[in-house]
Amino acid sequence: MPLKIMEEALTQDQTRQADRDLVKSILSRFGKTTVPVELRQADRSVDRTGDFPLPEEEYIRLREQVRRIVSERADVLSGSPRDPQVRSQFRNVALTAMRNFNISVDYEDEHRVIDRLFGDVLGYGILEKYFYDSEITEIIVRGTSVQYVKHGKRHVAPESFDSLEQARYVIERMLAPTGRRLDLANPRVSARLPDGSRMMAHIAPVAADGILASIRRFRQDITADVLVKSKSLSREVLAFLRTAVVARQNIVVVGGTGSGKTTLLNVLAGYVPDGESIVTIEDTAELRLQHTDVRRLEGRPPNVEGKGEITLRLLVQDALRMFPDRIIVGECRGGEAFDMLQAMNTGHPGSMTTVHANSARNAIARLMSMVMMAGMDLPRDAILDMIAEAVDLIVFITRERSGRRRLDHIVEVVGPKKRPDGMTVDIELNELWRYDPEADAFRWVAKTFRREDTFRFFGWKGAAHGA
Repeated sequence: MPLKIMEEALTQDQTRQADRDLVKSILSRFGKTTVPVELRQADRSVDRTGDFPLPEEEYIRLREQVRRIVSERADVLSGSPRDPQVRSQFRNVALTAMRNFNISVDYEDEHRVIDRLFGDVLGYGILEKYFYDSEITEIIVRGTSVQYVKHGKRHVAPESFDSLEQARYVIERMLAPTGRRLDLANPRVSARLPDGSRMMAHIAPVAADGILASIRRFRQDITADVLVKSKSLSREVLAFLRTAVVARQNIVVVGGTGSGKTTLLNVLAGYVPDGESIVTIEDTAELRLQHTDVRRLEGRPPNVEGKGEITLRLLVQDALRMFPDRIIVGECRGGEAFDMLQAMNTGHPGSMTTVHANSARNAIARLMSMVMMAGMDLPRDAILDMIAEAVDLIVFITRERSGRRRLDHIVEVVGPKKRPDGMTVDIELNELWRYDPEADAFRWVAKTFRREDTFRFFGWKGAAHGA
């Protein structure tokens, strides 16, 4: 480094230290011992892969000492970690612990040590920068290792927890605001974090690696325009689906895990006209509807005694008593499918849900299985009739190996297929839209469209014009 640059850097460090000493001196005159500390944006991205000023063993001992002190300091734990006053109190605790361990570092390194301590003790540790990255949709903790999903692709984080105990400590800190516990009596937890993220966590003996946690984060900025720009669907397809919502068609969005079912459902629900009331029902609240009249219901798992469970099926039945215009179930997984289909058939047109299935055709079989789970002992043909009468459109979306999420096909439910004796044996589907991989485009493939008159009445101009 050139001598002039070294002198300038030294002068800057000396100036910062002098400023710091001056602030302490002024505060001491007024009987104050807490040095206000500005919450810096860089705190979320502490470099743990470079040359850290302390040996790892020494840092771990320091961290455990700070953690013990903080656990006894209600003034540090009672506030939000993002509160500057909490950060100031924490800084004093950290400086005291560093003096007790005879740790002496320069001003910049002191900031690095305290930033890392703050993240590990009051924040989310090495998960912090991933949790606050808006482009990351999932964080996976397996033992001491960390993975994350960004732009649909899985990556291995360069950092890792230094122990299973530290990994579990961070996961428990994330769970703390939810009131859920993770211990031997309850080694698995499913919870919604305050920001809307969904966590599923396991510890030993359920988790073979000691701890396993998945944190699914939901971007708030995914709009219809974002879906079009990312080529998840085209403007023509979007115009068609918008018309379907306005025309109060019952829609089932189908796809695999991580295909974007909830994202698309959220966009479609945004087309529900103002003046109509909606009740949403979910296991974990993920939908973010910008609507004037939305009532949100959320299921609850049983407690450790196996009591207190509130199922989606019970909530669908409750929703029917609220007399909404539409019911939206985040995902049908069991017997609630029976009540959802009943709602679609009895005065709640325009309702929507999602189903985990491998195709539109497979969704029919999945719905049949879920209706049977309701324990109504209905014959197969009666269930097929119920589905055929309730569902208007099935939208299948998929996730490519590249991570891209896109529409694959849309079908309309034409009606039941019957034998000569009148018994229903299947459901007739008519494919309307299909993705063309060679052209990377979405094609209208239907020769006929049973609901065309209805769609045109609500403003659809046909596939050639999109809107």
